Amino acid sequence: MKLIEEMERCLPIPVYVSKELRQLLRKQGKDIDINTELKITEVFDSGDVGGIVCTIIEENKQVFVVSLTHLRVKPDHPLSDKVLAYQKQRTKSISRPRRV
Repeated sequence: MKLIEEMERCLPIPVYVSKELRQLLRKQGKDIDINTELKITEVFDSGDVGGIVCTIIEENKQVFVVSLTHLRVKPDHPLSDKVLAYQKQRTKSISRPRRV
């Protein structure tokens, strides 16, 4: 995937958690503010089911593996528009009913 290759060249990438991811992490006892800058350190293609998955590190050096759709790239980052386009397309594709 071209986006993964571009992201790998830009690592680490500064990001923030989405509100939904923050809520999930809170349920797990991890309180990360939506304005806390994290860093994507690795990216992976998990296929059609999972899409692009990222390893992120937060300020206390905790490591999380999350879907790119649950992260917000800093608006001034060179890949922010491409990541946002991927997220919109990905969200649209997973919300469509699957044909069996």
